[in-house]
Amino acid sequence: MRNYLLLIVVFLYACQPMAVQRDADSRVPVALRVDDAAYWLEEWWRLRALSPEQNEQALERRQQEFARRPDIRSRLRLALLLAEGPAEVRDERRALKLLQGLEPHASASSRALARLLTQAISEKAGASDKIVVLKQALTESEVRVKELERQLQELTNIEQSIQKRETPLERKEK
Repeated sequence: MRNYLLLIVVFLYACQPMAVQRDADSRVPVALRVDDAAYWLEEWWRLRALSPEQNEQALERRQQEFARRPDIRSRLRLALLLAEGPAEVRDERRALKLLQGLEPHASASSRALARLLTQAISEKAGASDKIVVLKQALTESEVRVKELERQLQELTNIEQSIQKRETPLERKEK
């Protein structure tokens, strides 16, 4: 029974649609991908492993590729680098413009990736705004704490001076 289940799973996996990736300069298939989602996930992991210099070079290559052939794949590759790449190559405004220009006939996984990147950029912007508000509140709180500490010190000084005055009087009464 277990062997049959394994055969069914392998058969169903083998029946998945396969996307062919072609080199930019030729019509010859370079690699076969099981689906677009796996390709984009692999692309994202590849970006994370690059050094800053390699990221700069990758950005330049992707910009040239998009200028030569502004298709869905090159648009998404550039947008992915601009949206989720390291800080030295990140340009979320340009990424949003590229994502908004995505053709409606793009594959479902390409549209899903575009929506995911758009949502991630929006959430980052919202988080950045929230961080600014929280920093302002923290600064105001620190100023208030310093003012309260100053007032407490003044009250402590006043109390000590009162205690010093009472001490000679109390001695005379005894």
